[in-house]
Amino acid sequence: MWKVLIADDEPKIRHGLKKWIDELDMPFEVIAEAKNGLEAIALYQEYRPNLCLVDINMPIINGLEFIRSLKDISKESLIVIITGYDSFDYVLKALKLHVYDYLLKPVPRTDFINIMRKIHEEFKLQYNVSDYQNKKIPLEYSAIVLRVKEYLDENYSDSELNLSKVALIFNINKTYISKLMKQELGMSFIEYLTNLRLSKAKEIIKNDVLRTPMYEIAARVGYGSQHYFSRVFKNVVGVSPIEYRNNFQNNWHK
Repeated sequence: MWKVLIADDEPKIRHGLKKWIDELDMPFEVIAEAKNGLEAIALYQEYRPNLCLVDINMPIINGLEFIRSLKDISKESLIVIITGYDSFDYVLKALKLHVYDYLLKPVPRTDFINIMRKIHEEFKLQYNVSDYQNKKIPLEYSAIVLRVKEYLDENYSDSELNLSKVALIFNINKTYISKLMKQELGMSFIEYLTNLRLSKAKEIIKNDVLRTPMYEIAARVGYGSQHYFSRVFKNVVGVSPIEYRNNFQNNWHK
């Protein structure tokens, strides 16, 4: 089992991440939780986790100071920063400390799972471990549709992402790729991207214990305008994002 340390001063965030990890089909186990950087250092020294999920804004010792201390202790653990700070300055500082990845709260569950899968593969290579289950390759898609689909899945938060940009990146005719996606996925380019973004938005809303402002959620899934995001959301889902949040939370509390 890959040992995981979660360091975050929000109990709901710690418990939410632990729940997601417990539900993974991968051998990760949360062995310790810390509410500040000082506690995280002590727990790291005691348990020597393989992976640390670290918030930046923690009391006593913040996440960046914890990571600096960690580098003096061991270079074997991977570090993923999970934070609400959407600042290039923090990203730059984190990169200089050689963190594995950087996720912004609120994190869609599928994005978190994708990161954990990548880390699992990294650990298998690092420790020379064979896969514990066969990896299935989706042969039902053509190579170009699969590549475009993977690109959209990873870059949906880019507000400038559009068909022309993707066609230029992959050097293909934009009408052709949209038609091909319609044939193989049952959705055109814009339909797939819209459904993907709204799916991510619904994930965030369902798991957002801190009630992040809707404009931040809109930006997180690639919409520069909250008004446009709300209009698209209501057209597809049937209710506005705020109504969706209220309905979900009311049903959850019943």
